Amino acid sequence: MKQRYKWAAIALLAVALLVLLLPGRRIEPEGLTLISFDVGQGDAILLTADGFNVLVDAGGRPTDAVGAAEYVVIPYLKTQGIARLDMVFNTHPDIDHIGGLFAVLDEISVKRLAVFSGYPGNERQAQLLQLAAAKKVEILSVAAGDVFHFSENFSVRVLSPPAGAEFGADMVNNGSLVLQVSYQDFGVLLTGDLVGEQLQSAVADLDCSDIEVLQLPHHGSRYSYAEDWYANFAPQAVLISVGRDNSFGQPGAEVVEYWQRLGVPVWRTDLHGSCRITYQNGQVSYESVISAELPDD
Repeated sequence: MKQRYKWAAIALLAVALLVLLLPGRRIEPEGLTLISFDVGQGDAILLTADGFNVLVDAGGRPTDAVGAAEYVVIPYLKTQGIARLDMVFNTHPDIDHIGGLFAVLDEISVKRLAVFSGYPGNERQAQLLQLAAAKKVEILSVAAGDVFHFSENFSVRVLSPPAGAEFGADMVNNGSLVLQVSYQDFGVLLTGDLVGEQLQSAVADLDCSDIEVLQLPHHGSRYSYAEDWYANFAPQAVLISVGRDNSFGQPGAEVVEYWQRLGVPVWRTDLHGSCRITYQNGQVSYESVISAELPDD
């Protein structure tokens, strides 16, 4: 209980700072906003464009699976008047990606939940799908090649994993959903915890020059450091969603140094707090807010 109150006090301050310093301006008729929430060690990304709201993961911790969503993601949605999510993607069923989605489905109206179904016997995913069914959320099993056109300008394309692939309990990172977000001529690549040979296969059919913002796989882990894969891209900025002073040594020093050598801005939730990227009328802007320190795992 003490840990939960600590979460509440710290995360509510984080949300207050995000709302105050990144004021809640509603999206104009044409424009994309991406918010990478500071949820500690985990991922939670909100995409809003042309009146559509899409959430990718919602953080989570082994000691408090839903806290990141209850005290960071959901309060922010409510302050912005977002009462409905058109789609929620879960990249894979690791707790720091899937955990907060239970609270999201409990408290926010969700139209569709998109998951990859190739994690045989995964109890967390089964529980999430059971909750979604109880909430009458449409469940979509997605795989490479699926494209969701939310508006004429705004789409999300699934690049990986391929349909029919399966990933056991110790390989779920390899089976992370990889999502290409497109708004007009602006592109973002969201990579979950992608590792291994799937790094190259995920982007085999992608024109990587279309990617202006690259989310680095697996919280910038040194185990996902692959210069030959990085070399595919020439982004304007890279994102790392990672907890402060985490016990995993993320992000890896070599990962950060690679992009610094190229002069590419590295936006990190452990250093910058929640990050907001806005693309509108051909212009992109980057904002961040240092929030209160969230506890490590």
